[in-house]
Amino acid sequence: MKQVTDKDVAIIILNWNAYDDTFECLKSLEHLTYPYFHVFLVDNDSQDDSFKKLQQNYKEGKFNLDITFIQIGANLGFAGGNNVAIKEAYEQGYQYFWMLNNDTVVDPNALTPLVEALEADRQIGIVGSKIYYYGTNRVWFAGGEVNKWTGKTRHIGYKQMDTGQYNNSKEVDYITGCSLFFSRRLLEDIGYMTEDYFLYYEETEWNIRAKQKGWSIVYVPESVVYHKVSAASGGENNISPHAYYYFIRNCFVMICRTQKSLLKRLFAVLYLLANVMKKQMKVILGREKEKKVKIMYIYRGAIDALRNKMGKID
Repeated sequence: MKQVTDKDVAIIILNWNAYDDTFECLKSLEHLTYPYFHVFLVDNDSQDDSFKKLQQNYKEGKFNLDITFIQIGANLGFAGGNNVAIKEAYEQGYQYFWMLNNDTVVDPNALTPLVEALEADRQIGIVGSKIYYYGTNRVWFAGGEVNKWTGKTRHIGYKQMDTGQYNNSKEVDYITGCSLFFSRRLLEDIGYMTEDYFLYYEETEWNIRAKQKGWSIVYVPESVVYHKVSAASGGENNISPHAYYYFIRNCFVMICRTQKSLLKRLFAVLYLLANVMKKQMKVILGREKEKKVKIMYIYRGAIDALRNKMGKID
């Protein structure tokens, strides 16, 4: 085991049935200008041999990186899978952690500004990148906003062509887990991400908890990442039935868990009902597949939200 210094960054990447995406992501990390990092590649029990192939690639010297491979043996979801690797890196003494989606490609200078932002201000706990759609200069994420009444989130700059309008660093409500950089001190203060969301809103809740404890959350545009917008959830134009379920359920539960105001919780119930109708009409009127199945999962998500039934859907 290498001697970990205060400069070292643990890069956390979660793989699940995505050999090509993860391979390309790892190759892009070879060109990072910041030299002090180690990759922790954790697998959520992939069924397509992608993890074994990546391990074999590493043995064959196809990656000019130091990688620790972690096979969980079960699908623990986004937070569960990432937490396994974060805990391993924490126990090894890492001061900085970078959660990075496996369907991303990073700019060579993507890591340096993230480290510099946390070193410049100890009150900053979480920072994140400017994220483009893969192969374009169209913005996918330039910081996030959260409505504390409805739980609805918004990516600043979403789908806009970048003309420099988002080149200023600023404090935001949340950083997406697609590229989320944080400190050991934050982890020791607020703990790990809540795992029973399984998919979606776990990192949003984590950001809110950080803000409530007095940490600053900052968007750092000098760090650039390109995102393929993973097909694991069906992609943006044809969301999977399970994704609808988690969006509906977890949005509501997040508000109930993070907001003490009774009025906000009651409003969240009204929004949950409105959200069900909105999502249902989107499915009915859109060009989506599996319409009946998706509508069933939308209603099931609402019912489980009200029952506070969490975890992975059966």
